[in-house]
Amino acid sequence: MADEFPNLSSYTNREPSSPKKKAFLYVSIFVLLIGGAIFFGNYFLSPQRSKQASAAPTSVPTVTPTPTSVAKTVTPSMTPKATQASTPSPTGKKTTLSPTQEPTSTAKLRIEVLNGSGKSGAASVMASFLKEKGYLITSAGNADTFDYQQTEIQIKKSKSSNLSQLKKDLSSTYEVASTVETLAESSSADAIVIVGAE
Repeated sequence: MADEFPNLSSYTNREPSSPKKKAFLYVSIFVLLIGGAIFFGNYFLSPQRSKQASAAPTSVPTVTPTPTSVAKTVTPSMTPKATQASTPSPTGKKTTLSPTQEPTSTAKLRIEVLNGSGKSGAASVMASFLKEKGYLITSAGNADTFDYQQTEIQIKKSKSSNLSQLKKDLSSTYEVASTVETLAESSSADAIVIVGAE
């Protein structure tokens, strides 16, 4: 039998290993186990890993309705007719709007407010005032100088139809200069209001 397995005798005739070698082997296994536990614990329990897991998108089943076609027959009697609207005015008289007139809308006017008085917070007070009146404020900041005596308006020529309403709204609280400058059409705002010292 020894002839069939010539290398078997080398394994069976080994001397038992020394206690120092066994201790080193046990310590090495222990260190590897502790190191592995720290690595995997840090990997799976780290805050970044839990954030990634919670941020992962979840699939939510959605139901998409299938549109059905409903044909409606429109007859000439169902077609609305253009009529002139009659609206009451504050004086009690009725005012008729023609179809070509479009009422001016303060909400469509984008205004940049600048502090030209040097008073702290003057631009933000003006911006709040104009927001309450229905205007869209694009930004508020400081003017190039602080020597403006009255509130000044710069407005695009294409938005000049809103000028009289803007002046009227400002005049209720501010002293508005009589001259108005034309604002470049390329400006991001439709109008610039510069708060003066008043």
